[in-house]
Order: sequence, then structure tokens, then C-alpha cells
Amino acid sequence: MVTMLDCIKRVPAHMDWILKHRKETFAPIWKKSQAELSQVQEIILIGSGTSSTSAITAQSLMERVSGLRVSTILPADYMYHKTIMPPHVLYVFISQTGTSAMTRQAIAKAKKQGGLTLTISQAADTPAAQEADLFINMGCGKEEWPMRTIGYSSSVMTLVLLAAELGRLQGKLEIPDYERIIRDAESVRDVIPDVIRRAEKWMDTDRRTMLRSDCLIFTGSGALAGVAMEASVKVWETPQITSFYYELEEGTHGPNFGYSHRHCIIVLNDGGVENDKAVALARYMKNEMNNGFMIGANTIDEHDLPLDLTGGLFECLQFAAAIQVVAYRLAIDQGYDLFHRSHGNMQKYFDSHKPLDIDRDEH
Repeated sequence: MVTMLDCIKRVPAHMDWILKHRKETFAPIWKKSQAELSQVQEIILIGSGTSSTSAITAQSLMERVSGLRVSTILPADYMYHKTIMPPHVLYVFISQTGTSAMTRQAIAKAKKQGGLTLTISQAADTPAAQEADLFINMGCGKEEWPMRTIGYSSSVMTLVLLAAELGRLQGKLEIPDYERIIRDAESVRDVIPDVIRRAEKWMDTDRRTMLRSDCLIFTGSGALAGVAMEASVKVWETPQITSFYYELEEGTHGPNFGYSHRHCIIVLNDGGVENDKAVALARYMKNEMNNGFMIGANTIDEHDLPLDLTGGLFECLQFAAAIQVVAYRLAIDQGYDLFHRSHGNMQKYFDSHKPLDIDRDEH
């Protein structure tokens, strides 16, 4: 039977598929809506769960390569609380299965208001894919586990490539810069197997500290804030350990007063503009609370997880592979049987993927 770890190890193969098929992926949408896309001034990303965390991860990267404003919003906020709808917007809806009810309602609202809608999903025949104006294949295939790992990484890569294609279309991204982005994507594809091996070895020696803590708190800056958010979701839903996330700067404005030796702080550090702050927080938790780790660049001691960050624009996906292994191992190492876990009773109370009224009417 396919394990969650098997899915994590398949991520590079799906990245390879995305890269090799990018021309046939994007050509149909340019052919269908090139005039409208050339006028786009803003991209709004809408999705729930892992689709939301992938959007938050990709947001700043998309702005960098497209030259366009990129924002994220939850489907419920868009449905009920978003009142100003700017013109010349591309609404991008992310739904791996294409069955998220609120996301599909948001598609209908955007279309009713005259917006250009695009769905990123696992297949062209998913409901959300068929209901939007445009479709992009997420490149994840059918993922066996509901704790999405392939879907997260595939979504981030696909979103950034979409932004790069828009940048090229509008003349805001030069060909050499586009080619550099593709090389970065190829590089992260090639290095992820090593990240997985390193993360597994790290968990062999340092998992006990995490397992004995009251909670895990992940933190990072920029795209790594999105990875930290995704980490908190994966650790809560997979090993069912209480977990949180904070953007690095935000986590030093209040939450830091509450940190204790019972809280395991895992700092994601790319060695960039917030390196000093990341190192300082990790040192504080190690020295004063005896409960902190660093993943990435400029690690502090043998208990951290150093990464050779060669993924360029996509290096956030190296961190993603590491935290996916952490979530899986924390479940397995404490004896959770993921094969026999069932949440069927939830559907007696709520179902976020229930059919819409239009589906019922059609049948």
C-alpha cells in the first residue's frame, strides 16, 4: 500500500512532469484568453486548506516574476466579506480535487461579476475545473492521501510558473530571467530526494524533543511563512500534535512572551534578509528554553537540520519536503496507524466538499 512518505518521495517526479508539459499546459489558456490576460493588472488567489497555504507561499514569488500585484483570500471571505472588486483581475481558484464547495461558490460569484476565472486542479474534469473560464493542470495526479504533500508542492510550482508566463506575455519578464526560473525549478526537483534523506536522518535523532513538547510552533519569513503555515497544518492533521505558525517578525510581537520550555519552536531560515532574526530566535529557544531547532541556512548546532539551498526561486519547496517528512515521522514514530484513521463521523456535522445545489438539481 502507498504510504504518505511514498507520496512525498514522488514530488520530484511530478515537478518533472510540470516542467516538461508546461508548454501544453499554458498554450490553451493563452490561445483562449490572450487579449484578456494581457490586460490583467492583479492576480487574486482563492483556495482553502493546503490550497490556501500554497497560495500564501507562492504569493511573493509570483509578484516578483510577473510584475503584477498578487493577493490571497479565503473563499468564505471572498463570498461574504469582500466588497470591492477591482477591474482587470485574474481570479485563480486552487482546488486539488475540484470539489471544495465554497471555492466553487466563489467561482460562480466571480463569473457573475464579470471576472476572468482560472482553476488549478488535478484534472480537467473536476467540477471546479469545468466551472471556471480557464483550467491549468496542477500536475499532482490523483494523490492517495488526504494530507496533501504532492498537491502542495505542485500547486506552488504551478502558480509561480503561471506568474512567469503572465510576465512574459505582458513583457515584464525577459527571456533570460524566465530561463533562470526554469533552471531553479529543475534544481529544486533534483535536490529534494537529498532533503528527504536528511530529514529522515534528523528525525531519527531529534524527534523525541518534538514528541515530548506541548506543541510545535513553526516560523519563517516571506515564502517560508507560507511553508510554516503548511507545516502547522500537516503536523496537526497527521500526527495530531497541536501546532501553530507565525510569520517570523510577527512571532516576536507578543507570542514570544508566551514561549516556554514546553513549546518546540522550529525556525525556517533561508539565510536572507531576516537571517539575523531567525538565528537570534533559534538561539534564544535553545539557550533559554532548551527547545528550539533551525531548518535551512546558518544552523547553530548538531541538533539542527542544515539544507544546501540550491533551489533558487523555488528553495521554499526544499523546506516543504523537510516539514512533510517531519509530519509523517511524528505520526509513525508515536505509533499512529494512518491507514485505519477515519473521520467519517465529521460528515454528520459538516462536509466542506459536499455537492452544490446545482449538482443536486442536475441529478
